[in-house]
Amino acid sequence: MQSLASSHKNLHFPEPQLPTISDVAKRAGVSPVTVSRVINRADHVNPSTRKNVERAIKELGYVPNVLARSLRSKRTGTLGLLVPDIMNLIWTTVARGVEASAQSRGYSVFLCNTDENPDKQRHYLDVVLSQRVEGVVIAPHDSDADSLSDLRRQNVPLVVVDRRIQGWDVDTVCTDSASGSRALTRHLIDLGHKRIAVLSGPPTTSTAQERVAGYCMALIEVGIPVDPRLIKHGEFRSVSGERLTHQLLDGGTNPTAVFAASNTIARGVMNALEKRGLRIPEDIALVCFDDVADASIFFPFLTVVVQPAYDMGTNAAQLLFSRLGSQSSRQPRHVVLPTRLVKRFSCGRHLKNNGRSSISLPIPKDPQMRGILVKPLNSEEKQSLYQCLNIVDSSVTAGAAHSPEYEASDVNRLLKVLRHQEADRLPHLDLWTTNQAVYEYVLGRELRYDIEDTRIEGQPVSPEDHVEFAARMGMDAVVCNFTWRPNNIFGRASDGSEQYVNGTVKTWADLDDLEPAPSLADQLNRLERYLQAVEGTGVGVIASFTSFFDSAMRAVGLLDSLYLFYDDLEFLEALMDILLAHQEQVVRAVCDRFAADLAFVLISDEIAHNVGLMIRPDMFQEIFPHRMRRLIEPAREHGKLVAIHTKGKMDKVLPILHDIGFDIVHPMEPECNNIFEVKKQWGDKMAFVGGIPTSLLAYGNWEKIEETVRDYCVRLGAGGGYVLGSSTHIADGVPPQNFWAMVQAVHKYGSYDALGGGG
Repeated sequence: MQSLASSHKNLHFPEPQLPTISDVAKRAGVSPVTVSRVINRADHVNPSTRKNVERAIKELGYVPNVLARSLRSKRTGTLGLLVPDIMNLIWTTVARGVEASAQSRGYSVFLCNTDENPDKQRHYLDVVLSQRVEGVVIAPHDSDADSLSDLRRQNVPLVVVDRRIQGWDVDTVCTDSASGSRALTRHLIDLGHKRIAVLSGPPTTSTAQERVAGYCMALIEVGIPVDPRLIKHGEFRSVSGERLTHQLLDGGTNPTAVFAASNTIARGVMNALEKRGLRIPEDIALVCFDDVADASIFFPFLTVVVQPAYDMGTNAAQLLFSRLGSQSSRQPRHVVLPTRLVKRFSCGRHLKNNGRSSISLPIPKDPQMRGILVKPLNSEEKQSLYQCLNIVDSSVTAGAAHSPEYEASDVNRLLKVLRHQEADRLPHLDLWTTNQAVYEYVLGRELRYDIEDTRIEGQPVSPEDHVEFAARMGMDAVVCNFTWRPNNIFGRASDGSEQYVNGTVKTWADLDDLEPAPSLADQLNRLERYLQAVEGTGVGVIASFTSFFDSAMRAVGLLDSLYLFYDDLEFLEALMDILLAHQEQVVRAVCDRFAADLAFVLISDEIAHNVGLMIRPDMFQEIFPHRMRRLIEPAREHGKLVAIHTKGKMDKVLPILHDIGFDIVHPMEPECNNIFEVKKQWGDKMAFVGGIPTSLLAYGNWEKIEETVRDYCVRLGAGGGYVLGSSTHIADGVPPQNFWAMVQAVHKYGSYDALGGGG
């Protein structure tokens, strides 16, 4: 009898066949090329097609061959992130910022913890390079570029975060350590401390150097001699902070306050003081750089300077992706984000007046606990800083701006008028133009269409084309939009444009399933493109943000939301708060990095219709002002003018907007506002943009357009505070010739020297 094995020796059992990309394409009813685009997260794929392909992939259990795909494309979809201490809250948060931005691009991140150890850093650099990462974000253990020589030799895109290196000019993201350290030290000085010690990290790191330099600046500015015995260098570790504190107290220097240059050092200081029976703040004051986890909950309620760690990670990823996506080389970018001083209880400010603790639970609310923006150093202060560091950095010297000719764009003209002063001529500003024919008429060529541009902003124009468009007209600024209006339903109108139809958020469960917000890294990248494009043109950039009020109404559905204001206000406010929390973070991230480069900040929130507010005034006052103040706070902190875009009748709305803190209102629709009366009443308090009827631009003739513009120039221009523009956006119904007629008329009649005189 044959054995079972021998009886089947000639039988062949086929290997199970794994599904192929062709199988997925057949199941989804598309081509393999389309499946490949979906797998590679290409942008130019119809959303419904993408869903069909993703469903087919899931049903078939198809797994792409990542290795083969990376070999073909020479892209791996991976980044390397090397941080010095993953247990430290700041580095955990930086990592989250990098990872979130990478994930939105379909990238994975190799996270490596170097422990400030050069050997571990060298090892992990070898590892990530062997994995063929496309770029690296690193906080190096020292300032020597030689330690990163392998990256340089292999031409791997690099962003250095939180530190600077010498000998290699690369993209960097850091915070203003010197000004933050100076602010902490000045706070201690203001409380009467003169014997202040600083415990910092390795002197080979730029961060440690700058924090000591900021400390020295504060002392020198008030005439307190710098005592070298009060300056200690170690490592950014708790054990180092404890050791340095014992050295300090044993050295006979008698400090009354300690400035710890990191939160880890501060923990070591607290351990040492506890062992010696010293209390904070009664016996010795303590402040530190970087917050400690739960620092605002547990004693001693540390006074700190806080870095925007998540934004550091986001900006680092954005710089890396912008370099990966660039077709040409570009100069290294150096992003310096501001810090915030958070005053709590560890420095003795509540003991100063009465000599005894006023701390009790619950902790009293103090606005300063939210953080006070630390102003960056001015030019003179930077020179003082450089003296403290014994270095000269010529990169801070900026070239003088070219003075444009009379008819050219000039953002300073715009800002002067918005501050109620007269310039050379009345500015012209149209914030939203979606009419492709108008762009091409002004540019004299076809637009350079870019699918990435439409994906982010929904209009067929690149930042470069937009800026050229403004410069050709002598328009003084362009808008870069930061938009999040989730769960809107759109329909296609007869003219081909998409129009809002309804919203899909109807239940509490829907609040957990909102459409995701756009990638902040992508949005920052677009803003950076705008800022690069405007260099040397005189055109300014306005950052425009959607808000929470009308975005919530649109997400629910305009009609349904009006009922909810009375039937379920709690649900509607919960949705508003979700939208507000996200956009508040975006506004702060943009202002902290780019405030100095922006003309002003614009909030788009349509709160009124043609007879007044959308809802009852008492209800509006309860819902809107306190939330809007939160949203615009970052812009106000940075000293930026703040505008609101809202349609409707404004006479009863303007007092509310003025009280909130708005400086500018757009667009002042003439159908429901007498702009001449409004300007007469509010012209010294608020500036106005717009007013030219869009219906006139759509249906009027050249003579009528010129006559209207001339009338507006004469009646509204004097004294500043008015910028001419259309009453709504320039949509497809406006003939390009009529738009150009308005532009020419502004130049013809807008001179402040001869308003209405044709000159």
